[in-house]
Amino acid sequence: MTQCPKCRSMYVANTIFCAECGVYLPEVKELRTEPIDADLIPWGVDSHAIHEADTAPLDPEMRSIRLRISNCSSESTNGVDSQRRELEIALVRPIRLGRLDPKEGVYPEIDLTEDAAKEHGVSREHARILRRGDAVEVEDLGSTNGTLLNGAPLPPYRPISLQDGDQLQLGSLMVEVSFEVHRP
Repeated sequence: MTQCPKCRSMYVANTIFCAECGVYLPEVKELRTEPIDADLIPWGVDSHAIHEADTAPLDPEMRSIRLRISNCSSESTNGVDSQRRELEIALVRPIRLGRLDPKEGVYPEIDLTEDAAKEHGVSREHARILRRGDAVEVEDLGSTNGTLLNGAPLPPYRPISLQDGDQLQLGSLMVEVSFEVHRP
């Protein structure tokens, strides 16, 4: 028995289509995101890997997060990328990161299309960031190439706690997360 790379259903060898999600199986190859060399990342890399849920609680005044998005492909010069941008996102509901695809009805809250997401291995619905109680969490949404948190792969569909300064890797796009506090 083998596992479908998209929906994780089990199927018999030589099966052509997955009975659960319909993905064409013979052309499926092992895809995954490889960590980007630290020298190519335009900001410092902290060595802490995936955090456990016992992290310190967030400031209750925190209402948004800031995302610094950078293409860190090997074609960029010395880790400097002219496509780098920053977004400030309100944490009022879960935020999906991915690529816009109106034909398939996919409209992520953070559309990475302008960051050449398709060319850099970002899925249509790649990951999501959500606030749960006193924590902010990230979850890989079963993306084709996976998501790395501080260089460590995230298990699909399992929310992991984020901390200020964490670095997500979606394909060859790096996303640095920082928490913003807005006081009246």
